[in-house]
Amino acid sequence: MTAGLLACAIATPAQAQLATQHVKGVVGLKGGSQPPPGTYVIAPLLYIYDTDTVRTRDGTRLPIDARVTSALFAGGLNIVTTRTILGGRYGFQLLFPALAHNRIQGTEIDSNSGAGMTDSAIVPISLGWDFKKADALATYTIYMPSGRYADGAADNTGMGMWGHEVMFGTTVYLNEARTYHAAAVASFNFQSTKEGSDTKVGNAMNLEGGIGGDYLRGRLTLGIVYYASFKLTADRIDGFPLNIEPAKSKVFALGPEVSFPIQRNGVLFGFVKANYQWETYARAGTQGAEFNIAATFLVKPLKLPKP
Repeated sequence: MTAGLLACAIATPAQAQLATQHVKGVVGLKGGSQPPPGTYVIAPLLYIYDTDTVRTRDGTRLPIDARVTSALFAGGLNIVTTRTILGGRYGFQLLFPALAHNRIQGTEIDSNSGAGMTDSAIVPISLGWDFKKADALATYTIYMPSGRYADGAADNTGMGMWGHEVMFGTTVYLNEARTYHAAAVASFNFQSTKEGSDTKVGNAMNLEGGIGGDYLRGRLTLGIVYYASFKLTADRIDGFPLNIEPAKSKVFALGPEVSFPIQRNGVLFGFVKANYQWETYARAGTQGAEFNIAATFLVKPLKLPKP
């Protein structure tokens, strides 16, 4: 943990903040839709967050050198079945333990962590519904503390806590051909106390999605995506004065996204998606920008219908 950064955060009362395990910005376009039945391999998922700014609860920039780049590399498995529950297709996902470098937890930054395994996640239930003019999605995620963590250490690659997330989303199609769409996804995070301390990250709400269109007969999807995150309850920080309530962090980001299929001779093998989002607003936390790119492959390639 960067000592000067933590000292400045505590010197300005109620600015200390902690982050949840939710990775902001990867939902994007059509985030409220579930893919068709099949087995999908996510490999790789690369996420990079860069910041040089920490904002106080009133938006003032702390006068410190906060330059740090945090990177996350992961792989996963997404299985969508033909079985239905409450009318929705049942699926589940696994996000394998990933490599992380420079773990950022709000104004706590492990800037000397080196690379190492971080926390992993499992989605034991994912339900998707298809309607004529919209899709809907509901999921439940468990975050597991598989990364390296010790209270007060400067080389953490995990967060030392269990996390739970419930998510609800929809993709609305704006024309009959379903080529223009808008997505909105809301998720809620709840955490256990951190290992070896009484510190507990506050509950958070995340809003993500975007608006865009499909072009070149579906071979290119472009649009503008966004994310917003709000603390619903304050952090409980071990050793922080009980008569001072930590601020509740807020952040909003916006940027472009592009995705395209990997196909050859009328056979679909997978997709590639990438976006870049700038945090245009932040309070009681870091302010920066994120970039993520993910490739998803079908275990059984799909023969596409002729146009």
